[in-house]
Amino acid sequence: MTALAAALLWLGIGVWQRTRAGSEVEAALMTELPLTLAVFVLALVWVRLRRR
Repeated sequence: MTALAAALLWLGIGVWQRTRAGSEVEAALMTELPLTLAVFVLALVWVRLRRR
């Protein structure tokens, strides 16, 4: 749940910044998705390591 929240927050902030800079929403989403996936995986690993 924490990893998903971190990824969604990252995606929301990234899309917001890109649209404020003049990008279309669809283009901003497509640009942010790969990095959001990386943030999700890193947050997931971090949460699992903390639980040990």
